[in-house]
Amino acid sequence: MCSRFIIVLKSRRFESGMRSIYYIFLLLVIHAIAQPAAAQSPRLIQYSGVVLSTDSVTTPVPFASIFNRSIRLGVIANYQGFFTFAARVGDTIEVTSVGYQKGIVFVPDIPDNESYTSLIFLQPDIRTLPEARVYPWFSKDQFRDAFVHLNIPDDDLDRARKNLDANKLRELGETISDGTLNATKSLQNYSYTYYYQGQYQPQAILSPSAWMQFFNALQNGAFKKSKSSGSPIRV
Repeated sequence: MCSRFIIVLKSRRFESGMRSIYYIFLLLVIHAIAQPAAAQSPRLIQYSGVVLSTDSVTTPVPFASIFNRSIRLGVIANYQGFFTFAARVGDTIEVTSVGYQKGIVFVPDIPDNESYTSLIFLQPDIRTLPEARVYPWFSKDQFRDAFVHLNIPDDDLDRARKNLDANKLRELGETISDGTLNATKSLQNYSYTYYYQGQYQPQAILSPSAWMQFFNALQNGAFKKSKSSGSPIRV
């Protein structure tokens, strides 16, 4: 009985020891797998840059698109071509802008606590479009009709002859009044306008003196009609 108890006790100690060895071995395997993975994980840095044109170092490319192919995220540069965002070391950065060729750069590995600004130059993408002619007619028949009924304007010589025609000059002389009289009247109108500038112009219908003159003329019979001609008699 005693020997059987000893055998059972030894077997239990053996099982517990094997279990401890198994746990230790499992922890070592997990640590061995996690350590290379941690060592291989890319380091995050603050990646900044300025997008410039190859035509001139002082010519920025405003509002360029900066896309990180590795993490599928991107930003837009400002009007001076500057951008900044968090990226991993070794990420592939794609820079595009309208009128420029696509640029590809990689995020470098820089020491900790150091700033880095990348200068990215884009090559202008000049494309010559084919010639396009725009016509106001839909078909050749419409063009033929428009050409036949085309109203050709007068040239300088024809316009000079019409302007110097004697009959036309005579009509203009009959309708045009004295230049001195027109200038005097225009100056009077300007002076009247400047006199009341910044205020309301007086209205005769609201003037007490005008109403007094009207009633005096009415009492004196200035507006009575004559029996013979029927026209008003003015005193």
